[in-house]
Amino acid sequence: MVPFFLFRRHLKKAPKLGDGSFYETLKHTGSWLLIISVVHVLLMMKLEGMSAGDAVWLTWTTLLTVGYGDISAATTEGRIATIVLLYLGGIFVLANLAGAFIEWRGDRVHRMNKGHWSWNMQDHILIINTPSSGGVSYFVRLIEQLRKNEKFSDAPIQLLTRQFPEGLPEQLRKLKVVHYTGYPDNDEVLTAVSVKDAAVIIILSKDETLASSDAMTFDILDRLKESGVTEIPIITECVDDSNRQRFSRAGATVTVRPIRAYPEVIVRSLVAPGSEKILENLFKHEGDHQLRFDIEVQSVTWGDVVCALMVKGFGTAMAYVGKDNEPVCNADPARVIDAKAILIMVRENRIPSQADIVATLKTIQPAVVTDTNS
Repeated sequence: MVPFFLFRRHLKKAPKLGDGSFYETLKHTGSWLLIISVVHVLLMMKLEGMSAGDAVWLTWTTLLTVGYGDISAATTEGRIATIVLLYLGGIFVLANLAGAFIEWRGDRVHRMNKGHWSWNMQDHILIINTPSSGGVSYFVRLIEQLRKNEKFSDAPIQLLTRQFPEGLPEQLRKLKVVHYTGYPDNDEVLTAVSVKDAAVIIILSKDETLASSDAMTFDILDRLKESGVTEIPIITECVDDSNRQRFSRAGATVTVRPIRAYPEVIVRSLVAPGSEKILENLFKHEGDHQLRFDIEVQSVTWGDVVCALMVKGFGTAMAYVGKDNEPVCNADPARVIDAKAILIMVRENRIPSQADIVATLKTIQPAVVTDTNS
């Protein structure tokens, strides 16, 4: 029974499965199975006078508990050797290996659920940080918008966050999202989420209301650059507009404001870089911005309206409001409109008056223009 007790003592010294050492355990048990098998084969050849083939057949059919019974040990010594080596030694080893495998599988699932598993992803979308409030609903909307785009419909998505230490909510798991629990200011964590193999990296502001969040974003950008991330598109959120140039120099491809109600802004910046600037302008009243002019316009095509305003330098007509009070965006240029108002993206250094717009539209024939403010 020496091999049996030697194995038990040896097994206690093996690394724990919680440290990811299943393969070490497999190597140890495999070595012991080989030793037990070889010793048993040699004893069967010596004690039972078997050929090498018959001895191997007996050894492995017994170890695997198949037990065909066509070959068996006949001598007392041979039977004792089989009991000690195979029943008490080999089968014990296999049982422990099966238990170790089940334990490893359970530990693997646990680590995946808790965000402690390194997924070794490639060409994935890596999203770093979580909004300070409403994180789940924000992620659901952001990922749904990403999935609607053909380019990202099947892309693996991983979150790097401390927000879900007990596991991702069901809404995110249904969207085939995985996560890693950790801080992005740790180089080992960045390695664990395979930053160098990502297709896109999105860095969200830690707190969209605090300009100090930009310092963390800048630190992450610096760490990404040190990690060799230079060609991967990086989308960053910036709370303080004065930091945009710093982010760009640090490696950010696109920088946007953290507009939590509209995660579509980030998706647009990925699909059509530059469009995020247009969308941001819709949310502010400085620089280029939207103005509404309450002017009734009839019997003219939308294309003529847009061209007339652009030629005068009064801005870009983005939409018109119909008589049913519904805005019509991106109308067909050949469409004859019946509008009660025009929405125009104007330039900060040349904001037209109501009279300017009325006068310009009246030059279009056979337009019928009425200034409802007069």
